[in-house]
Amino acid sequence: MSFSGTEARYERLLSEQAAWRLLRADSAPMVLAFLAEIFVDESEVAYSQARTVLDAELVAARARGRWEADTSAGVYLNTWIRAGWLREMDDRLTRTDAAEVALRFCRSLDERTSGTTASLLRIVQDAVRDLAVSINPDPAERIDMLAGRKREIEREIADLEAGIVKELGAAEQRERIREIYQLASVLTGDFRRVEDEIRTLDKDLRVQIIAGGQTRGEVLDSVMEREALLAGTDAGSAFDGFFQLLCDANRSTEFREQLRSIMDAPVARQLTPRQRRFLDQLVRELGRESDRVLRVRRRTEEGLRAYIESGAALENRAVDRLIVALEQKAIELREA
Repeated sequence: MSFSGTEARYERLLSEQAAWRLLRADSAPMVLAFLAEIFVDESEVAYSQARTVLDAELVAARARGRWEADTSAGVYLNTWIRAGWLREMDDRLTRTDAAEVALRFCRSLDERTSGTTASLLRIVQDAVRDLAVSINPDPAERIDMLAGRKREIEREIADLEAGIVKELGAAEQRERIREIYQLASVLTGDFRRVEDEIRTLDKDLRVQIIAGGQTRGEVLDSVMEREALLAGTDAGSAFDGFFQLLCDANRSTEFREQLRSIMDAPVARQLTPRQRRFLDQLVRELGRESDRVLRVRRRTEEGLRAYIESGAALENRAVDRLIVALEQKAIELREA
């Protein structure tokens, strides 16, 4: 791609991506600090609680001479909701995927370490090996690969039975647990993207109904097609994979117990207090995130079903025709 083409792509991303707009906002430090602190213990908070906390922070900032505007906290919250940095449902606020991306970027600047190369290389090697086995069409070669892994495991078992216990060094333990945290911190972002995609699906289908005059059958076909596409996205696959884990009692219990054993070990002291708190609450937090995605999906499906069954977009009454015409004009203005 040419320089001008790459520049145009970044210009488009700048206009489309709420995370980038947040990072370049003049008030970005204050917004990011609020988003980080208000959700430090919970993934969602009441709108009234967020407004009270932000009001108190604004008063303190004005007293220190670090904030001049007299705008109320409620106005700021509503502005951030419209900007795509917060989401409100049932009078409760959650961070959007854009906010998660911006916060993760800022934390990465503060938490960068140069000692994780070996850990990352191990993850890449394991992923390459697993993929090579999975995509190889030759049964004999796949058997050889799996047999090699089996021999490695058998050697390790033999060493342990002989009393030879190879322990990780302090540096490698530190790398491994920090890598676990980095990978785990991305999971909630995957769920936020699923939520964003569900809401986009809902909006796009309603626009189709308004602008296209589709029959109910055509709209239902669109819903099913979009749901299939949603399940095929990276975020959708991540969510479905975790949901299967959550529904499997044995795997879920094993994952929880293994995580607890790591957090009880001395190696956990290599993490910051915030990182330890995050991993301590990881399974519970992912369960809450999963429940919210399912709740949003269920509400979207019910809303679309009611919208389709009511025939509101197809009625011929004068008021409805006027509303449809206004909605079409609104879409034309947005596209223009």
